[in-house]
Amino acid sequence: MIFDLDGVFRHWNDDELDEVEQAFGLPPRTILTVAFSPELGPDAVTGRLTFPQWMTAIRARITDEFGTEVLGAVDEWEANVGRVDPEMLQLLRATRERATVSLLSNGTTRLRRDLHVLDLLDEFDHVFNTAEIGIAKPDPDVFRLVCSELSVHPTDALFVDDLAVNVDGARSAGLRGHRHTDHDSTRAFLVAQEILANP
Repeated sequence: MIFDLDGVFRHWNDDELDEVEQAFGLPPRTILTVAFSPELGPDAVTGRLTFPQWMTAIRARITDEFGTEVLGAVDEWEANVGRVDPEMLQLLRATRERATVSLLSNGTTRLRRDLHVLDLLDEFDHVFNTAEIGIAKPDPDVFRLVCSELSVHPTDALFVDDLAVNVDGARSAGLRGHRHTDHDSTRAFLVAQEILANP
């Protein structure tokens, strides 16, 4: 069983960060847009930029456009680690009682630190971080690599992610995939795959 992190177990408090940006005179989601721009995002989630290097590049781009007075908003954005969905955490624990559970995240080099802060590091049997692997979802090769590391054939692996493009990538590699939209639909998928029993 392979799960994504963001949008499944971790949710970002974007509305609060919007208010922070507005307080500093930035349009909402400015920092997010810069951080995951084509120039920075792919390098951050494949390890070509370390987390500190990524943040330095973000600060440079933001201050070039908006000035140094907005750096407080970037500081708060950097410090944020999101929130754990307690209902999905319980589902994760129930799943782990029945199957080996791995995490596959398009993370930065700070991912393991975030998992530690969120008390999630020990909730998974294996953690696969694309910043450490060098290949990011939805590339089918990252799913093949993870399955190889787990010594499991892709057709015997299940994958859950909130992004359809990532689920499609997993399916291209041979995994059985499910797009997470909410707790109930994901639980129903796990029941249908005989990972969990009907309540």
